[in-house]
Amino acid sequence: MGNSQHNINRKTEEQNILQNLHEGEASQFYWACRNGDVEHVKELLNTIPYQDLNRLEPNGSTPLHAASYNGHSIIVGLLLRERGCQRDRVNRHGLTAYEEAQTEEIRQLFYRPSERNRFCEEDDDDSNDSIGNRFTVNVKKEEKEDDEKPDDFAYDQWLVGYETSEEIEWVKADFAAGKAICQKFIPYLSDKQCGSLTHILQQNFSEELDKLICEHVPKTHREFEKCKMLIQKAFDKQQLQPEYLLRLYTLETPVYGALSKDAGPLFHPLLFALNQLKPRHFQGTSYRGVKMAEEDLHAYRWAMKSRGAIETRTFCSTSLDRSVAERFAGINRPINNERRSVLMAFNFPQPCDTAFNLGKISAELSCVSEYENEAEVLMLPSTLFILRQIETAANYVTIQLENIETKPKSRSAYFQAFFKNMKRNASITIGSKTYYAKEHPSLLR
Repeated sequence: MGNSQHNINRKTEEQNILQNLHEGEASQFYWACRNGDVEHVKELLNTIPYQDLNRLEPNGSTPLHAASYNGHSIIVGLLLRERGCQRDRVNRHGLTAYEEAQTEEIRQLFYRPSERNRFCEEDDDDSNDSIGNRFTVNVKKEEKEDDEKPDDFAYDQWLVGYETSEEIEWVKADFAAGKAICQKFIPYLSDKQCGSLTHILQQNFSEELDKLICEHVPKTHREFEKCKMLIQKAFDKQQLQPEYLLRLYTLETPVYGALSKDAGPLFHPLLFALNQLKPRHFQGTSYRGVKMAEEDLHAYRWAMKSRGAIETRTFCSTSLDRSVAERFAGINRPINNERRSVLMAFNFPQPCDTAFNLGKISAELSCVSEYENEAEVLMLPSTLFILRQIETAANYVTIQLENIETKPKSRSAYFQAFFKNMKRNASITIGSKTYYAKEHPSLLR
């Protein structure tokens, strides 16, 4: 309650600042950043509370905006990399510090470190970010009978068979039912209980994320304070604020690796907020680079011939900018005989409620990614695709995929899945409390 009131007071204060600007009035730290006084900035940097470091000054700007606009690269680097200053703050002109940068040198300071890459992955069995951990190939079982399976194909690792083509429809209905439980049924029950169930769930979601941060992000990490702040803001009001959770995922912290092993702590609260994120539901094409072994490429070719489907097993970062994925995949580099450069193109014919455009969409919908230049589209676990085409060029392979809308063919199929899903999910555990069951293939697993 204290934090909530503090945030309300700060928001009111900043609204008053924007309505009554005081030119030339700002803190000592702001002027040091604006004037390029590196030594004074270093002297003050670790003495200022994190919230004050990001405050909107009486003149309608922030220290990071001032340093960025005036081209003080050393100070911008200190603010971003020593204390993890907030990049999403906008000044009186409605611009972020990245947007205020006047030179490419300054803009590059806002980029993700070059050794870090979320838009390409190595197919390495020992890597948490390998292609096998991120995607599952599913094939209709009746098709497998007629096709010759490659001798060197790791069947158990890659494929999950369905007994009949009707089961594909069942999986779609099951996904739709799982989402309906989160978005409609539980809120309905909560309304009947005066909001108590939603409050309990949000409290447990918050506790799980806090636990995740404390286990994986050291207090000395430059983004630790920001992580805690984002979680607090996400659950600060009666209604979940999911944009803060999306930004949390994009931070360069060990949380990214932890979520590739267990997506639940972030996946579950986002499931309850899919409707709130409707303006960000993605329609179009996004890209991801992959380094893939030849035998795994063979798996995709065979899966396409067998009318297979792809399911994301965890969070998956893609980019609207094809060149970003191509660059990270090393498409223009010399060919590696052991690993092929593969460009995966994900086409969404209709807006998809499990794929979000994290970039700036309008003046009202600002960028929610920590790295504005990446044009990220984030896919949630259990996003489904069919393989449309595999094209082989001299130095890379392109895999074309199309999103499968998780909408069942009939209302009866939906309700059958809904009630079976509810029965299966009678006892899932969230945090320290048990609400439903975790069983494949429910969205609540």
